[in-house]
Amino acid sequence: MRALPTACLFSVLIGSVLNGYTQDTSPQGKKTVPGDSLWNISLQDVTVTSNGLNNKIKNLASTVNIVNNRQIKELGIQSVGDAIRLIPGANYQDEDGRGLKPGIGLRGLDPGRNGYVVVLVDGKIPLGQSYGQLGAYYMLPIASLERIEVIKGASPVLYGAGSIGGVINLITKKGQGKPNAEASIEAGSYNYLNANASAYGDNGKFNYYVNYNRRQGNGFRTSRAAFNTNDVTFRVGAKLDSTNELAVSGNVYTEDAETPGGLSEQQYKDNYRQSVNPFDHFYAQRYSTAITYKKTLDATNTLSLSVFANYFKRNWWYDTKRDKKSILGDLRDIFTGGAVLEYNRTNKLFGLDNSLIVGLKYLGDQTNSIKVMGDDPLQHTGKTTFSTTIPTNVMEGYIQNEIHFSDKFSFTPGLRYTAINYGQSDYMTGQKLSTETSVFIYSFGLLYKPVERFRVYSTVSKGYNPPVLNAALDPGTVKDGRSLGAETSNNYEVGIRTTPVNWLDLSLSGYILDFNHKLTEEGGVFSNAGKAMHKGIEFELNIQPFKGMRLYTTGALQRATFEEGANKGNLLPYAPQQLLTIGAKYQTRAGAGELIVNAWNTFTGKQYNDALNTEEPSADGGNGAIPSYNLLNLSLNYNWHNWGVSLTANNLLNERYFTHRYDFWGGLFPGAPTTVNVGLSYRIHR
Repeated sequence: MRALPTACLFSVLIGSVLNGYTQDTSPQGKKTVPGDSLWNISLQDVTVTSNGLNNKIKNLASTVNIVNNRQIKELGIQSVGDAIRLIPGANYQDEDGRGLKPGIGLRGLDPGRNGYVVVLVDGKIPLGQSYGQLGAYYMLPIASLERIEVIKGASPVLYGAGSIGGVINLITKKGQGKPNAEASIEAGSYNYLNANASAYGDNGKFNYYVNYNRRQGNGFRTSRAAFNTNDVTFRVGAKLDSTNELAVSGNVYTEDAETPGGLSEQQYKDNYRQSVNPFDHFYAQRYSTAITYKKTLDATNTLSLSVFANYFKRNWWYDTKRDKKSILGDLRDIFTGGAVLEYNRTNKLFGLDNSLIVGLKYLGDQTNSIKVMGDDPLQHTGKTTFSTTIPTNVMEGYIQNEIHFSDKFSFTPGLRYTAINYGQSDYMTGQKLSTETSVFIYSFGLLYKPVERFRVYSTVSKGYNPPVLNAALDPGTVKDGRSLGAETSNNYEVGIRTTPVNWLDLSLSGYILDFNHKLTEEGGVFSNAGKAMHKGIEFELNIQPFKGMRLYTTGALQRATFEEGANKGNLLPYAPQQLLTIGAKYQTRAGAGELIVNAWNTFTGKQYNDALNTEEPSADGGNGAIPSYNLLNLSLNYNWHNWGVSLTANNLLNERYFTHRYDFWGGLFPGAPTTVNVGLSYRIHR
């Protein structure tokens, strides 16, 4: 490990967390923090549900940020990706401008297809594959989520490979209270419709939650941008007796979407809303289920087992030659399954309070991929030109113990072992390939609380990220005796969380991700790039100048650079140096109800899509700088009795911008212009 002076660490203070919004963690909108009021800005008492861990943010020796259900409703957020814009240091790359395929990067890591972030459901269940584009084509509907947790710092030990920058934990809603039901509908620009209905309840022994979501629209592109999705999510839980709990959850999802593709520089200048891909179409189906059993052995010992599986079918048809004479079908079936067995113990050891987590995890998936070439773009048929099966098996074990030396000081060491085996069978050539890798990673966390209103924490961890399966088994590397080594890094962070007075809440943190070996991707091609360094400061500030008013800002100043080779000193692809959100919220009684007004602006700094940091754009739009952009948004909510109405306007200044370039898909991908949605909701109380 490279030695790192303490002074250097503090010079790049890392940051985070705490969202200065009132926590709303139940479907009914019931506040769950004792003594909380609509005007309290501190979230330090919010419980985080990470893997095997239920702890309050203020007591965690790592950086945590939360976007809760109340924020989601008040801001009119339509997708997980849009919510992620509120997280310090998160770069959101909307692949098609409709929120259907979000790309999220944390701490300067590439957001493309979520290749560098782990996305979990309820702390344990992976949203996507084991270690290959973890959640590239699907995200849970935002309406089914209680909150979104982003956990950084010591995350590699609890969450494994792929979580160097952090992990996104999607906490789903659970049934609470008497039987209830609610429904909402939003309509807006470009024939957009978002309809949602849910029912839930809990009688003390049995609880249930079911949600249906329908999204559809024409998209802002003038053609080939229509889409519709259907999503059914459910969870049923039961307390079998005083020591046994069982929960069953599942999800069914379908997507039918035209994909407008990219634009050349001239096409973007002439009409950024146009599409030049008249035949591209994406179809998807997803089915998932999970069973979780929890056994309380005694007052200090618990055992839990989660078993999960999902099937994802993805058919993407596109005119790869852009000649309007041919069609390529990229067809994939992906089976994923696994189990997590976990033991938790809270007791005293040598007179000290301890909280121990020991876990075993198995993940397995198989990707069946077929490519079909046809000569009629209107017919989804043709000759098979490619057919492979790629199985992946992952075995992991981890242990972490939180030791309290006093009520002011705690130390949290952790260790994880990961073994990954990739295989590939090419049915067209008869070629079989395989590779495997294994690693031990560790983390250490410190938390010091000199007074109740102030905490300082620090983490040191070893990071590990294997290449995604298609890159690890690329015949062009393996066959030629070359291979892509896994990324490894030494990670450091230090931060503070404080509420010095009741009307001010501050989080500040700084981090260093020191990569010994970095992988980069350009145009779908992966390569070894040697050493790289990510440094940054993240912050979150909430101020309540008077009752009903809240001012807030979140952001990051960061720099991710190559540290050796021909590109030494250049920025890594898709690593903006500035990310900033500034907003204001006003809440007041109005007539028989309550009025809530939010205005916020997000700024994303300049980025590059290549290691050379090419400034001048290529004519085809596939290469060049990605200019900075601002998105100004406004939302109005009025709630009375069981009713609610809303109005949301995004990109009020109608800024023309794009988030990424990809030469394979035809160039640059424009972002959405001004969009306006109006909504109506109703909740039934029994």
